[in-house]
Amino acid sequence: MGELKKITCRSCGIEWECRTGCGMMHGRLEWVADLFPEDLKKKIKDYVGGRIFLPFTFSYELSYCKECQRIESVPVLRLYEDSKEYVGPCGQCGQKTELIEETGKTQCPVCRLAFLEIEDIGQWD
Repeated sequence: MGELKKITCRSCGIEWECRTGCGMMHGRLEWVADLFPEDLKKKIKDYVGGRIFLPFTFSYELSYCKECQRIESVPVLRLYEDSKEYVGPCGQCGQKTELIEETGKTQCPVCRLAFLEIEDIGQWD
């Protein structure tokens, strides 16, 4: 079950609501691959080939886009074999995003004056 998060900048007051984690529909690799843009989906499917039992983890994770200056959730797929990782691009501009490891140590991408705060506001599946 995934979580809904509210991310806030205490300085400029901007807020984002994002979903993190994964749901029941994210248990099969072929379904997860379809959540990525065509170029990444092709890379994932080419790497997987016809293998059925390939260990992986999937979740939506918080990220920020330097181009759009926005926080959002992107799909992240980690394949244990060869430690492959696929991170989805910005949903607005398609540019590469940076994953947010710790919100308390991430500056607001808009004002750059304060660190972001995060609050759990619900769940999703």
